Amino acid sequence: MADTIGAADDADIVDFLGAVMDVQRLLSSLTTPVAEEYAISERALGIIFLVHAGLDRPGLLHEYLNVLPSTITSDIDKLIAADLLRRTPSTTDRRVTRIVVTPRGADVQRKSLRQLQEFFRARVAGVALEELHDCISTLRKLSGVPHSPVPNPLRTPNNAS
Repeated sequence: MADTIGAADDADIVDFLGAVMDVQRLLSSLTTPVAEEYAISERALGIIFLVHAGLDRPGLLHEYLNVLPSTITSDIDKLIAADLLRRTPSTTDRRVTRIVVTPRGADVQRKSLRQLQEFFRARVAGVALEELHDCISTLRKLSGVPHSPVPNPLRTPNNAS
């Protein structure tokens, strides 16, 4: 039986933090060119993904990203000005405004996903799909969030991991 995380020492934690930072840097290097092409920030690109996934109200975005509501409002305003998002009134509650991805915003998302997919095909060919799923599961355990609060619109119930 493997040691539990409680047996990890400071060196293990530093190694983990280094690996997480390496992954963050890698993702940033792959997505930044797309964000720059559309003159948006990496966080703005992330907001497009989150809105597409279903976090379609400013309050949900502010809670998930743990930033000030004014920051989300500013980011959304910039994305609307760039024709990547738009505000729409809720059909069920006129007090609620929903955010939707425009066709141009969907293009940004597709380009970003293509960059990531090309990387996975070219450089991560030695990683089995089961290993990727194990990594995702481990990261969710470490985060204390067993299931992502962000729905995956690309994952069907029959294709869940």
